[in-house]
Amino acid sequence: MGIRFDTITEDEQKLPVVSWEEDRNIFAPEGIGPARVACFIRPHKESGELMFVAAGSVRHGEFEEARPWELLHSFEQKVADQIYPSPHERVILDMLKRKNSMTGIALTDGAHVLLANFTDERASVGMHINCASAPPVEVALLHDRLRREFIDKRHNYVIDCCDGAFIWPEDKPAFKSFSLPEPVKLPAWADRLANALVAGIFAVFGFGIYWFVVR
Repeated sequence: MGIRFDTITEDEQKLPVVSWEEDRNIFAPEGIGPARVACFIRPHKESGELMFVAAGSVRHGEFEEARPWELLHSFEQKVADQIYPSPHERVILDMLKRKNSMTGIALTDGAHVLLANFTDERASVGMHINCASAPPVEVALLHDRLRREFIDKRHNYVIDCCDGAFIWPEDKPAFKSFSLPEPVKLPAWADRLANALVAGIFAVFGFGIYWFVVR
């Protein structure tokens, strides 16, 4: 499990791109396996305002979301178990985890989620970027790279491309946006093994519910 950065760091306009492949657990939208994620800049199709774009499947939000780059405030790291279960679901999960240690392991969602926070009209709602099954040190490296490229160096990028304004100039060539690459496919045997693992975990989960709740 982990995060693997792509070598590309800029688009054709010399604006920042951070793209990577990350491993995911059974709670991810597409289940166990690698997923491709990218953050990049693209102008709004009507106003030309430079937008921060995050592309990739997430557990909350759209596959691709865009919000004003100028209003990007910070990046924040969370653990999935802290932000996704409702209070009712959390009570049930905690009860099952206390009853059986193996069930507790199967039901623990330890994926790391990075949020992008903005000072726009939805300031209280962060943009969900990913859901990586990776060591904390790799998530910290990802957090640092996103902050450095899209916040710390933002002023320099905008000076170079747009004379300091967060608007793509009309007199420049048409903007060529970055495209999210396809994730690497698992070998057939690995895909079957992942499916068997998912089936086994859900079997344990179902047995736990029967044994401790229904029975």
